[in-house]
Amino acid sequence: MLLQDERVRRSHVRSDFVALTAFPTLAAVTSLSLTASTAVRPSPGANAVPPVTPNNPRRVVPGAGRVGRNTVETLLFRGISTPVAFALIVIQSRFLDPDGRGRFVLVVLTVSILARLFGQLGVAVTSLAGEDDLRPLVARALAWTLVLGVGGAGFILLAGVAVDAFGLRLAAIAAPALVPNVLNASVSGVLLGRARVRLWNVIQVVQPLLALVGMLIVVVGLGGGVDAAIAAWTVSYFLTSAVALIGARDLWLPPSGARILDGVGRSIVRLALAMGAVQIVNLIGYRVELFVLQHFKGLTAVGVYSIAMQAAESIWLIPAAIASAVTGPVVHETEEGATREIRKACGKGLLYTGVVSAAIGAVAPFLIPWVFGDEFKGAVKPLALLLPGVVAYAPVTILVVYTTVRRGRPRLSLYVSFIGLAVTAVMSVVLIPPYGASGAAVASAIGYAAGGLAAWLFFVNLARREAERFPRGRMRPA
Repeated sequence: MLLQDERVRRSHVRSDFVALTAFPTLAAVTSLSLTASTAVRPSPGANAVPPVTPNNPRRVVPGAGRVGRNTVETLLFRGISTPVAFALIVIQSRFLDPDGRGRFVLVVLTVSILARLFGQLGVAVTSLAGEDDLRPLVARALAWTLVLGVGGAGFILLAGVAVDAFGLRLAAIAAPALVPNVLNASVSGVLLGRARVRLWNVIQVVQPLLALVGMLIVVVGLGGGVDAAIAAWTVSYFLTSAVALIGARDLWLPPSGARILDGVGRSIVRLALAMGAVQIVNLIGYRVELFVLQHFKGLTAVGVYSIAMQAAESIWLIPAAIASAVTGPVVHETEEGATREIRKACGKGLLYTGVVSAAIGAVAPFLIPWVFGDEFKGAVKPLALLLPGVVAYAPVTILVVYTTVRRGRPRLSLYVSFIGLAVTAVMSVVLIPPYGASGAAVASAIGYAAGGLAAWLFFVNLARREAERFPRGRMRPA
């Protein structure tokens, strides 16, 4: 353990982190040179093991040879979770009305923003651990989950006081969900790094399934409103956390005292918060048009547009499934093997999302009014306008596995997020006042396309530079 601690401490000083401090917002979060998912080392995959020469036996790569199977398995699980998520949207639209649906979306978004900020603890553990025992690091991550979750819940309550759109009462119901939300994300991050895709899939499916059961009971059966819907959503996260902790008990049992303020504990939280900052910018970039739309057109417009938004972005389940399957191999593979996996995965992601988006666009004019009611038929046009941008952005989820998790360059993801956020925000201010929800869709689609193009260019440039530094047959040093 002492050797592990010393190895982690020596990995703290990295030039990439110094570059990150050029961004004041991120520097405020990470006082050291560590950035989030990222940079404990230049190449998390290569530094996890001793140097390899062509004459040595090839090391075992978690998930290698199972990418196709894991992708199919993840898509099968998504075949369960997607109809469940769709049913949740139907219940909210049918039983909450557009205004209630808008309040539900905004309060859940508030919790989700903080969950994105704090939820990278598991990926930080994966980056720091290499091939070593995970339990001491996981114990620290779980302890930080509790600390950050409780602090974040207090912030949500303050937001409820300040934001009239959902208020203190809804905030008080939703705030407790932050701790289990972060815990689920942290455990999932560790599982993906070890290519334990099946348990990861179970965790992703359980939460929406439990939320659906809860809403059927309290909203449909008992006639509860937005308060009851948020309560069911919150309880579903606590129950899912129990499943995650039991299923991944080998990662944290037997429990040990977690020294969260020692060198390792501080490294984990710095990594997580820095990568979480990227996630925050990314999430706000996805959703900034909602706030502009609410300002200019009101909560009803947000409720209608959110149907189009969620229908379009559900397509990203496909590249997310591919990304989850390639994470283990890409982190532990050689440089050549990693870039090859990423290129193949991006091609598949674009192809599959393009086909599915065409199908969704074709049936949406008939399906949306029939399923959600005439009040939401205004979502048809925004959905059609969103789809091209959603397809263009699909490979970004896969590219991040290489640029951020393997190569430790979260600043590139930060650039992509800032580009998408800036373009979406500017176009939203221009297009939403005259065109409403349709303007929000066009603004978002343009932002998606800009972010997708930037991510691809960063990947190509990074892979080319690495190939020049370490030609074929020459390995990165440990």
